[in-house]
Order: sequence, then C-alpha cells, then structure tokens
Amino acid sequence: MNRALLAERLAALRDAFDASFAEPARTRAEEPARALAIRAGDRRLLVRIDELAAVEPCRRIVPLAGGPPGLLGLVGLRGRLAAAYDLAALVGGRPRAGAGGAAAGPAPRWLLVCAEDPEIALAIDEIDRHATFSLADVRSAEGERDASEHVTEAVEVDGAPRGLLRVAAVAATVLRRAQRGAERLKEDR
Repeated sequence: MNRALLAERLAALRDAFDASFAEPARTRAEEPARALAIRAGDRRLLVRIDELAAVEPCRRIVPLAGGPPGLLGLVGLRGRLAAAYDLAALVGGRPRAGAGGAAAGPAPRWLLVCAEDPEIALAIDEIDRHATFSLADVRSAEGERDASEHVTEAVEVDGAPRGLLRVAAVAATVLRRAQRGAERLKEDR
C-alpha cells in the first residue's frame, strides 16, 4: 500500500474518531427498541427482546390437572422446569386445547421465557420477524383490538398497528393467579 494513501486513511480515521467526541451523547431513549413480531392465537403482538430471557422451540409440555387459567403444563428448559402458559388465553385471545379446555388448533411452536421470572414461559404460535422501532413511535393502544391490561401501547409495524406486550405484567398476573389458587387449596383443607 502506498505510504501517502496509508497516511491519508489514518488521518481520516483520526478525524472521525475525534469528531465522535464532539457529537452529543446518545441517550438510551434515542436508541431503537428491538422486538419480535409474534402471533399468539388470533393476536399479533410485539414483544420487546429485553423483556425475554430466551426464545426456545416448544418442547413437550406435560399437562397439569386443575391449574390456573391459561396454564398448559410444565416444560423442561435447559435443565429447569418452567410453567408454560398459553399467551393467547392470557391476553384475551382464542385459547388452545389444554388452556381452559377450548380447542384451538395445533400445539405452540415457540416459548418466550420471561426475563424477570424465568420459571414462566409463554407459548406462542409464530415469530413473524424481528422489528425495531423508536420509542417516539409508541402510542396508546386504547381503542385497538389487542388492548388489554397487558397491552397498553401500540407501534406501527409494516403499516399496521401491533400491540406492545408487557411481559412483566403477564408474569405478574400469572403469579397472582397461582398465589390465589394456592390460597384456595389451603382453605379447602
């Protein structure tokens, strides 16, 4: 490589490096949010990737009798047991067989493992794609078809609004229902 060309490239790299310190620092709010566009039953939603501990292919789910609404059963994930819940049933969609007894087609294909509560896995039918969005694009989901206590915001993806699922809120609901069920069992003894 020519010495003059090398010196020119080095100078350009040095200038770019120095210029980067002159730019205002990017805040976390300015960074695009990363999400998965998913389908759970008849619901098409967005799930923020930072709210997930893992995305796993759905393995055999062992059903449990008399569990709380939406519980499909237990599943082994990387050497640990997790409670697998039908996400569609939890967000007011069409539940599948085993989740409250209603039939709804084939077994789920994917499990979304909750970051805050990795013992909870949410069963979904499909991952449509990876999506990014600006936090400025997030709006209220009020009046949207998918609005619920777990879907309070929406984002435009591919020209259509998608509800933004709050995974931590779903996990909190699941834990609350399980606690109520445990308390009822104690009372019945």
